[in-house]
Amino acid sequence: MEAAPLYLTYEVLYPAGSFGPLEEVWLRERLLHTLHLMEGQPGVTINRLGTSRAERMGAYRMLENEDVSFRQLLEPAARTVGKAVAKGQAGEVALCVHDRTEVELSHLSMSGVGQVGNPVCQGFFLQTALVVQADGAAFGVLGARTWARPAAQRGKAKSRKQRPFEQKESSLWWQAMVEAEEGVGEPGRLLHVIDAEGDIFELFSRSASASYQLLVRAGQDRRVEGEGGRLWATMEGLPVVDSRLLHVSAQPARADKPARTARDATLVLRYVPLTLLPPGRQGGQPVPVWGVLVREEEPPQGQKAVEWLLLSNVPIESVEAAWGAVSTYQKRWGIEELHKALKTGCRLEGRQHQRREHLENLLVLTLLVSVKMLRLRTLSRTLPDEPADEVLEPAEVQVLQAMAPQLSPRMRLQGALTLRQALLLIAALGGYMANPDKKPPGWLVLWRGYERLGDYVAGFTLAQHLSSAPPPT
Repeated sequence: MEAAPLYLTYEVLYPAGSFGPLEEVWLRERLLHTLHLMEGQPGVTINRLGTSRAERMGAYRMLENEDVSFRQLLEPAARTVGKAVAKGQAGEVALCVHDRTEVELSHLSMSGVGQVGNPVCQGFFLQTALVVQADGAAFGVLGARTWARPAAQRGKAKSRKQRPFEQKESSLWWQAMVEAEEGVGEPGRLLHVIDAEGDIFELFSRSASASYQLLVRAGQDRRVEGEGGRLWATMEGLPVVDSRLLHVSAQPARADKPARTARDATLVLRYVPLTLLPPGRQGGQPVPVWGVLVREEEPPQGQKAVEWLLLSNVPIESVEAAWGAVSTYQKRWGIEELHKALKTGCRLEGRQHQRREHLENLLVLTLLVSVKMLRLRTLSRTLPDEPADEVLEPAEVQVLQAMAPQLSPRMRLQGALTLRQALLLIAALGGYMANPDKKPPGWLVLWRGYERLGDYVAGFTLAQHLSSAPPPT
């Protein structure tokens, strides 16, 4: 198994020849240049990108070129990630975390969009397959797709049980799994992790036939073999075999969820082999799985108890293996962070492109930039002492080192700048006050800091150019 690089650079993701014949060399060069510009200015619009009109016009021409598409821009990078997973660079078994999110564009008069959220909101959906390593660090995007839900489909949910699986929107989960497996080409390298949206019987049934590894949070009280007859009753009837403390982070109130306070929750564990029975109106064979239930028995007053019921076709034959499944599922949060970075940091939903195809081309670039920032944040916690120049550009490291005494007077730089030091300095540029009791920096402050770092790097580069230029005659 090859050692994992700390970061798959854009040049690695798009090797020479990524886009075919020599006449497409311009596309790779323009793409790489625009990615580096966006990385330093992740939230700015294209008409503010870079330092020259030529850079901005070049980015526009690439994104709005009729011969450039979302799939064309994404596939070379996804193919590179798949090859790295096949070589074991993302770990013996990598987590392929799937999730979808809505891209809400009601402020635009854009064709090709559909309903998202309530009936008055317009936009499209994004479904992403993100490779995550065992330590929780994002490794790369293995696949992504976009689609719109036409207004004519509204109300058809009532008839979904009568439609074949291939005609349902839920079949996109299976298609994403197949594409991810084909991209890797090495059976057993991926463990597909999906939230309750992926609690679909066909996923379990087809994964069993294809020997795909699957871990899903249960969202339905399914029929199971045995005396209880139902999933939750069966799991709740089991004896508790272990308990552990789990730190639960604070969460602000949302439309569908109340606020949650930070606490150390005591979770009790139950696990057992199960046999899922096909839905009543659906044919098919029973599917063997393992069930793991963790629950907070005594939540604080007014707080909803932490509870996960997980289903997996990977054998779970010990208490440690059951806790391992829980730990694995916790890493699914990385893809939520990716989509948050996409919208909060790169401000995808605030763009003004008038055609959906052009915004989707930009979406590929913002996905790659967001993965880098997400990976930097995780590695600063898991590998805090690694050199920052393994992930950041040389000019970025030089600027951060020069500004460290002003940004963080207490920081002692000895030798190479580390990943943790770099992350804290970037956050400080965004207004983060690194007090001992302060929680880690969030996305907003990190993106603000990274944008300011881009401005300083541009000034640093210009100063270098002016100092080396011959004097005017």
